[in-house]
Order: sequence, then C-alpha cells, then structure tokens
Amino acid sequence: MIVDVHSHCLQPDHISAPGQRALEAVGYAPMQPYSLDDYLEAMEPVDHAILFGVRAVANGHISPNKMIADWVRRAPEKLIGFMAIDPMEGDYLDQIDRGVGEQGLRGIKIYPTLAHFDPADPNVFALYEKAQRLGLPILSHVGAQPNPRAILAYSQPISFDTVAMAFPELKIIIAHLAHPWQRDCAVVVRKNPNVFADISGVWHRPWHGWEAMMTMVEWGVTDKLFFGSDYPLWTPQEGMDGIRRFNEQVEGTSLPRIPEEVIEGIFQRNALELLGLD
Repeated sequence: MIVDVHSHCLQPDHISAPGQRALEAVGYAPMQPYSLDDYLEAMEPVDHAILFGVRAVANGHISPNKMIADWVRRAPEKLIGFMAIDPMEGDYLDQIDRGVGEQGLRGIKIYPTLAHFDPADPNVFALYEKAQRLGLPILSHVGAQPNPRAILAYSQPISFDTVAMAFPELKIIIAHLAHPWQRDCAVVVRKNPNVFADISGVWHRPWHGWEAMMTMVEWGVTDKLFFGSDYPLWTPQEGMDGIRRFNEQVEGTSLPRIPEEVIEGIFQRNALELLGLD
C-alpha cells in the first residue's frame, strides 16, 4: 500500500502575495489553481492520500477547512482530510471541534514558522491535549522556509521532543525530514515512539536528500519514515522517481548507497495503520 501523507488542497488565493513571491524567488513555479480532478489524476500512483491546507494568519495564509472536507467527501475511498489549524487564533479549539464533528477531518496540520508560534510553548499545549484526547495525528511543517517573515527558530525539530514528552500518546509527523536539520530530526524520531517523519520534498536537493536519507539509515529510523509528495509542488510519481535516483550520485565512489529495500519500504509503508487512521 502506498500512502501519500503530505499533499495540499492549496489554491493561489489561500496564500499571501508576499508568500507566493518568496517561493518564486527561490525557484518555485507560480502557483496555479487546480481542481479535485487534477489532484486525483496526480494521485493515481498512490492508494491513499492525506490532504490538508495551510493556516498561518500572521502571514496571510488561510486555507478553508471546509474545502478539504468537501474534496474528501467526493473521494472518500482515496482521501483522508486533515484540518489546518493556527493556535494563534482565539477560536482554534472550536475550529478543531468543527473539523471533527461537522467536517469529518481526522488530523491536524500546523505551520509554526509562518504562524509565529513556538511549538514547544506551553501556551499552545491545549492544541496537543485536544489532539491526543481525540486521536488526531499532528503533521507539522518543520525546517526551511524562504518567506522573509518566517521565524526559523520556530521550525526546529528538537522542539517536538518537548511536545512528545508532554504528550506521549500523540502521533506527530515531522515534515520534510526537517531539512536542513535532518540529524536533529533523526534523534527526535529515534527517541520518541510516536514521532515519525515524512520525506516530502527531500528529492528537490538531490545531494542533501541523499545525505538526509543516509542519516536516517545510520541512525536506524527508516522504519518510522513516511512517503509524502508535497503536491502541488511535486506529484507522487516525481517524488518516488527522485528518491530512486539518489544512489546514481554515488555510483563509482566509495560512498554508501541507500539500500533499495529501505527506499521501497518507505513507499510501501502503511502510514495509516501506524497513525491509527486505518
């Protein structure tokens, strides 16, 4: 079973103009609108996909959770919806209740670096307490962000060690292997039984992606890695093809190869079962 744990229902009007310019300035194509049919066509190589938006009011990123719920209702055999939550909004706990009760959403996506909150701040622990109590996994963007208003100090994987210790039953996914802080990601994932990481986007920088994957191999945490595409930036097929090409860079050298069984094991991992969503 192939599960894409990191895909977006993200339209141009969900992202602030400065945020879009920041992405374009570092080489990403201008964001274009896409339909559910476009999305499902891109998702054909995977069996299931977790779908969410982005909510970071401080930077003008506001995805409507209702749209996520609508798409999931139209393709329930394929999609699992996560709500985008910004704990800097006064009604965010009510938003979680609506997401579960009215919209049928089954997890939470957060974006600390753009929403301007420290994920280890006790002032946002009510978010984790509710998620743990309701059995809602949390996926967080962790790592680099080109937006000049992003706070990179709030995008460090080590913060989630504090969260995991306070909420040991909460399922947490650290996105993007926390690039470029993949070693910190590895030690947090290794230490905490319910902390996982996804590999979305790591193929975008092939050398650093190979290094990140070898780091996970050497720390022995590849069994806790999930596949994610980061659609619409990349399709699942582009992501899998990119990961499978990593070892081409070290052909003819004494550098180690990422074992093929590790790569294919990540693609075939049943993330839904491990997250309690099956």
